[in-house]
Amino acid sequence: MGFCWLVEELKPMEKQQTEGQKQAWWRLGLGGFLLVMMLGLMWPAFERGLARRPVLNLQTPDDGLEGTLLHESQLIRRDRSLYRPIVAEEFISAPYTPLHPMLLSFMPFDPERPFTAGRWISLLSMLAIGLIISLFVASHTRIWLLGLAVGACWLAFPPAQLWALRLKPDLFALSFTALGLLLASWREGRWFGWAAVCFGLAFLAKQTLAMAPLAVGLNLLLHDWRKGLKFGTLAVLAAGLPYLALDLVTAGWATRHIWGLHRSEWWSFDLMWKYVRLLGWSLPLVGLALLGLGLYWRHYAMRQAALYATLAPISLYGAGEVGAHHNHLLETMLAWCLAGGLAAGLLINLGLSKQGWRRAATALAIGGLLLQGWCLRQTPSWYGGEFGILDLARFVPYIQSKPGDVLLDNPGLAIAAGKPLIFDDPSTMGPAIESGVWPAHGFYESIRQRRWSLIMLPFNVQTDRRDATGRWTEESIRLIDEHYQLEFADIVFTYVPKP
Repeated sequence: MGFCWLVEELKPMEKQQTEGQKQAWWRLGLGGFLLVMMLGLMWPAFERGLARRPVLNLQTPDDGLEGTLLHESQLIRRDRSLYRPIVAEEFISAPYTPLHPMLLSFMPFDPERPFTAGRWISLLSMLAIGLIISLFVASHTRIWLLGLAVGACWLAFPPAQLWALRLKPDLFALSFTALGLLLASWREGRWFGWAAVCFGLAFLAKQTLAMAPLAVGLNLLLHDWRKGLKFGTLAVLAAGLPYLALDLVTAGWATRHIWGLHRSEWWSFDLMWKYVRLLGWSLPLVGLALLGLGLYWRHYAMRQAALYATLAPISLYGAGEVGAHHNHLLETMLAWCLAGGLAAGLLINLGLSKQGWRRAATALAIGGLLLQGWCLRQTPSWYGGEFGILDLARFVPYIQSKPGDVLLDNPGLAIAAGKPLIFDDPSTMGPAIESGVWPAHGFYESIRQRRWSLIMLPFNVQTDRRDATGRWTEESIRLIDEHYQLEFADIVFTYVPKP
């Protein structure tokens, strides 16, 4: 009798174990199916990104700000102040918090490939973010292959592919943000201290990354208000104390450079919308995130991801500033990958563990992800020739042939030619002049005195009296036309002093 009783007791356990194994196999099968299908759907996107591999070792800049940032890392390498007093005789932009240029200053500098080390930082950061997205989704859903499929969505995102091969702080900073979000989501926020450190590092790499700690803090307050207050205190200290020390050491010039020189007043809704509409190709992830939030509001990690997906688009406001680019889309795409991917995994698990209408959740999640893969295979026409490789190397010997200093719209060409930079960021100079935060009389006088042996601009000063990008003021254009003459017209216009 005792033996029969034991057998009867074990039967439900065996049934439970069998059901668990069955679900594990289903997770493996569905995850593998999604990974194979997503990779197949997005393969044209991966080919598009891989075709840009040569940019990694290009001698010349792929983005106008690469030269500015590399120049500022060289200032640190030479023990010169980065956040220096703003004077008329020079223009040092220093638009970001210092962690990225400090790292660049320790990287090896190759005059033949000056941008390569910084581009490697961006590329490795982009890949690290994809891995963190995969870990976030997989660790909370136990569908590891699904995590890889969602991480692949990030790797197929056009702006991520473009900025992965540019010497910029965006992806480097976002890698700390992504790691902080991952740590904060585990064990219902028990690792919030380490997450706060990551968010502090993200802020010190790019000062606008504030949405992730805000989302984590709100989620912790909803879960345990004491933890929320502790996290908020730690996050403020992790970012604020180093920044306060920096500002004290530089006598306040760090704040004047980072927050004072730039162009928030030069804002356009049309410019913002031009970039924001590109996120329309990622809306299937948003749909999955909303559905997941509705069904799993009490799920700690899902709520955190959904809060971040809601708050991150606030950062898109910066895309409306004159001189902005689609790097402003990166954080929102990160947030949507985390929230949409996690929601898809939870919906799949719901369908596997429940009967009836909940089975439709699995089909809905699979359909949404496949639709997202199809959308990401496209290259929206707006990107135009950005995925082409613009090799400006032919201009380098020409610039080197000119004696003395040069004034270039693309300061990276001066770096490639080994020329010094006195005015290192035209994208900020124009708005800074118009807003009165930088005195331009020294700059204008240098043009009148024909100090520059060569000036290179993307437009013809004889026909274009106004620069639509706001980089060059009408007065600077007038002075160049008055004191310089056109020597060559190519994809850029080159001017030399009039005799």
